[in-house]
Amino acid sequence: MKNLLGALVLFLAFSMNASAQEKFRKVDEKVEAKTNLEALSQVIQLDAKLSQDLIGLFEYKYRTLNENLSAERKAELTRIIELKLRATLTPDQMLSIEKKEGLLKKLTN
Repeated sequence: MKNLLGALVLFLAFSMNASAQEKFRKVDEKVEAKTNLEALSQVIQLDAKLSQDLIGLFEYKYRTLNENLSAERKAELTRIIELKLRATLTPDQMLSIEKKEGLLKKLTN
């Protein structure tokens, strides 16, 4: 009886884990990075070098998000992406991004 109960518990645990993993959806990082860059280019002027750097940053973001991170790791990734954006862009460019409602959140999350 104990073996049957143990087997049932293990079965339920694995089936719950499998269904939780099915809900996670991976994205194509190159497509999503290009979408982020297009949204950003509508607000600020980007040169070729800056565009290339930002595409790399956004691809990194989506490649990392495709790893199905915990909430804490996602929050840390958001913070890191925002810090890298602030380090890459000028204060005036960041001000323009912050004025556009929801853009900074889209770029960092």
